[in-house]
Amino acid sequence: MKYQKLFEPVTIGKLTLKNRTSMAPMGPVGYADSNGGFNQRLQDYYVERAKNDVGLIITGICSVDTTIEGFPTVALPCPTTCPVAFIHSTRSMNDRVHAYGAKIFLQLTGGLGRSALPGFIKNNIAPSEQGNRFDPSVIHREMTVEEIQKLIKQFVMSAAIAKKAGFDGVEIHAVHEGYLLDQFAISIYNHRTDMFGGSLENRLRVATEIVKGIKKVCGPDFPVSLRYSLKSCMKGLRQGGLPGEDYQETGRDVEEGIQAAKLMVEAGYDMLNVDAGTYDSWYWNHPPMYFGKGVYNEYARILKQHVNVPIILAGRMDDPEMANAAIGDCCDIVSYGRPLLADSEYVTKIRYGREDEVRPCLGCHDGCLLGRIANGPVCCAVNPACGREEIYGLQPALRKKNILVTGGVGGMETARVTALRGHKVTLVEKSDRLGGHGVVPHMNQFMLEDLLNHEHVTIHDNAVVEQTTPDQVTVRKGEEQFQVPCDTLICCVGYRANDGLYNKLAQGDVPVHNIGDSNKVRNIMAAIWDGYELGRSL
Repeated sequence: MKYQKLFEPVTIGKLTLKNRTSMAPMGPVGYADSNGGFNQRLQDYYVERAKNDVGLIITGICSVDTTIEGFPTVALPCPTTCPVAFIHSTRSMNDRVHAYGAKIFLQLTGGLGRSALPGFIKNNIAPSEQGNRFDPSVIHREMTVEEIQKLIKQFVMSAAIAKKAGFDGVEIHAVHEGYLLDQFAISIYNHRTDMFGGSLENRLRVATEIVKGIKKVCGPDFPVSLRYSLKSCMKGLRQGGLPGEDYQETGRDVEEGIQAAKLMVEAGYDMLNVDAGTYDSWYWNHPPMYFGKGVYNEYARILKQHVNVPIILAGRMDDPEMANAAIGDCCDIVSYGRPLLADSEYVTKIRYGREDEVRPCLGCHDGCLLGRIANGPVCCAVNPACGREEIYGLQPALRKKNILVTGGVGGMETARVTALRGHKVTLVEKSDRLGGHGVVPHMNQFMLEDLLNHEHVTIHDNAVVEQTTPDQVTVRKGEEQFQVPCDTLICCVGYRANDGLYNKLAQGDVPVHNIGDSNKVRNIMAAIWDGYELGRSL
């Protein structure tokens, strides 16, 4: 086997995984049923990955209590809303996952705190009074001690429900990414003077009390993982630090991160799911295409030297050579997030030497993050069936057709899908290469803006280039006009839909369909999804 280390067994406490691959947790926003359970689409989504050789499934976040922050009741699954209904919706899913030899952990979250998008929750709370991450004018009040104690109790109750539902363990979300528990842990957010503030031990008390309570109720052998950011990568509130940039860490630095990890393991956590960043440096937690492969390897390597529990590691690990080499060096388990959205068979294809068949993640965030922010369920730009595997998969065509497709991303996807279904397909492209052009998601936008500032790029918005000469351009901004020295001018003017060919062909006797930029200029996700939908229906 080419990537031997990835497919060796590994243990988490007393639980044995068949291999060292994992599905990373990605929030199942929009996949809860009316009782807080997993709807059928969410169940099929996890089973699809389990049957394709993933060793450990870690679900996306499930709320432990919808009342403290006032979560929408169908935004996220919640074990405590109706425990019986939650168990009924997940027990059969877990049986199916186990049938493929995979294990599954339920990830549990305490909430968003100041990181909530304005308007998403009803009760704006935080460890201490502070402004919202996205809109500082929205003030989050300080949580009461009673609310904190209730939150800890709900974590423990949720874990007990998860165990009864057949989950193999739970993951606590999170001393990670600047979510509510991380806000307790980091001094720039936590200004409390009671038992939940001040010293590092006090700031970690919520997280340590949670694992102690779970071990007491569920038993010492029930595995509990912690989603954990070793370093915050912050220059200040709402200011991220770029990779390689020299800055003063204002959140959790590496030294404190090591100390906190040791305290967490001592309290009872059986595994650390490691990354870096907070909502104030959001692109670190959801690395755009500007990052290289193995984003968190250096942080996991540091942590592995200081704790004696398994380290699980994601972060653009979709280079199998690098992932295989990471085992034993900086992690014990490699975790795949977006690669398993783009291709549910990713692990199977790597295991059996079919890397050339992998549908790669683009790092675009159009489906997995931009869709969720717009209140849509998690999905994927290059895999329209993601999250609706059973209801939107491909079926063989009942009647074979001869289909001609013109080029572009949408046309290429239509050709691929129709050919898979059994049609005879011809693809025609006007230029000498196939393809097309490629709303920027938040983390991409934040990082691009920071990169532009870091490289001292001067930006003139609401400005128009009016005249050019060999050594300068004249720019008008409102009533002001000024010159900018310039020896090279690059024009990026965008696209307009050109449906002339469609209008001409549509007058004939053969059915003609108009998709992609010819119909309306959008992005690559829209082109691929349109192509998939058309190819699926022909």
